[in-house]
Amino acid sequence: MDNRLCQHCGNRIERPWTLCPACRRDYAAALRRLMTLMRLLRQRAEGRYTLASERRRHPGDGHAPTPVNEHLCDMLDETEDLLQDACVDAGFTWLDRWHRLIPRMASHLAVLCRAPHAGDHLHRIQHAVARIGPVVDRVPRTRRIIGACPACGREATAARGERWRICKCGTLLDTDEIREEARRRVEATHLTRTPAGLSEWLRENYGYEISRKQVRHWIERGKLPSTKAIDGGYYEFSIREVLSNAMAFSKRE
Repeated sequence: MDNRLCQHCGNRIERPWTLCPACRRDYAAALRRLMTLMRLLRQRAEGRYTLASERRRHPGDGHAPTPVNEHLCDMLDETEDLLQDACVDAGFTWLDRWHRLIPRMASHLAVLCRAPHAGDHLHRIQHAVARIGPVVDRVPRTRRIIGACPACGREATAARGERWRICKCGTLLDTDEIREEARRRVEATHLTRTPAGLSEWLRENYGYEISRKQVRHWIERGKLPSTKAIDGGYYEFSIREVLSNAMAFSKRE
């Protein structure tokens, strides 16, 4: 019986793979994302664009800007090195610059996912994606609390569509897993608030603009079947039911 386990997630796999199907898909997605981020990182390193936050933080002082950002160039070189390491581990004899290397890696993904240390290289590439993303992000993001870091317990935050984040403790966070764990915890949790208090809680924690009147409407229409009235205008709400209604309401708006 084959007892091989995926090097990245620990699921059972068959020879000759070292990564399971789900992690192989994650490997492909990480390479695609890294290609986009590396292009942006090169543009930033060459001074082709700056972030709005940098312009606010570093007002003009009468001196011409440095043509090349050495720190960002180092990030490019470090990431290129880890890509080359992954290729060497897979037995490839060709080594190239990142913009030619990543497409070749994507076209030879099956070989990469059978490499002796594929799990380690997938982790390093995902870490690079999480590290570079905030450095090149041109669009200001609102990051909200999505759960807790499994390693240190700190609050984990992420913007919509952001798959990977690095906690302050250095742990690489899979935001999908963090959100799913938070969802499981929420399903068994209740919250005691007035309708106005619940409206404020939804806005501050999840960014949903739900009025006090709308909350009362849900109660009266039976949209929150687990809700129990308490003295003083307070109710005990099921957080799972509240978030389900808030999400559906926001999509209609």
